[in-house]
Amino acid sequence: MAYAKRAGVISDAEFAYGDCSPVALLSQEIVDLWVEEARAVAHVPIHYTFFNENKGSAAGHNALMAAVKERTQAAGGNGFLVIMNPDVKMTGETIYALVLTKNRANVGFVEARQLPIEHPKHYDEGSGKTAWCSTATAITTTDIFWEVGGFDAETFFLYCDDVDFSWLIREKGYELIFQPAAVVYHDKRLNQDGSWPAGQAERYYSAEAALLVTYKWSRSDLTEDYLQYFKGSSDEHLMRAAEAFEARRNTGKLPVQRDSAHKVGVFSKAGYGPNRF
Repeated sequence: MAYAKRAGVISDAEFAYGDCSPVALLSQEIVDLWVEEARAVAHVPIHYTFFNENKGSAAGHNALMAAVKERTQAAGGNGFLVIMNPDVKMTGETIYALVLTKNRANVGFVEARQLPIEHPKHYDEGSGKTAWCSTATAITTTDIFWEVGGFDAETFFLYCDDVDFSWLIREKGYELIFQPAAVVYHDKRLNQDGSWPAGQAERYYSAEAALLVTYKWSRSDLTEDYLQYFKGSSDEHLMRAAEAFEARRNTGKLPVQRDSAHKVGVFSKAGYGPNRF
């Protein structure tokens, strides 16, 4: 961030953190020290919000943005918005690279490169265009955020909220870009056998999200394929996801379908768009 300031691509910044833990992770004393250190060292304000409930990522982002909207409007309007996981660390030039890319004509959302495990999602090596942007670290603007209505927290709790948010941005005519020069360390690692170490929450919510995102973006054929596979599985998380989806369908709580011509949402056998590996 300091590099971006010195380069003149941003003039000011602030950080907003949301805590969805059962008990606040930080005491008020620690928060006060943290805020003072940030002002003294980095010259930026920090806002820490204990939600007192597990909102999930989509609702958590929206809640933080509700306060940001008040502050940005008071300051005169639009600004850059960087969305980050809590378990990432940026390099000194990450914000600079993200801002420069976002400033290109018609770019709506820009994703950073994750290390040590890169996301396998495909991107065009010339233009950087990609199927969607991971919000492990990505940049848009506050105006675009409100233009698309924020994250769909009614549909997504964890996982695929960023896929859906990306496609809402593309639906407005903007491009989605992967920028490998914007590097973040994302605290991920593989098991010794090379498999992905998915916890219980990831196994359930990623399955639930797969059913919901395919349905919302008018690929009911894929929804039914997933649903039948999950229902016939011996994995309790997949079976619960199938039950939850059918409960939504039976009570009329599925999202309104969009993109019936399949011009926005991109699906493949690998998931949400083609993968490089």
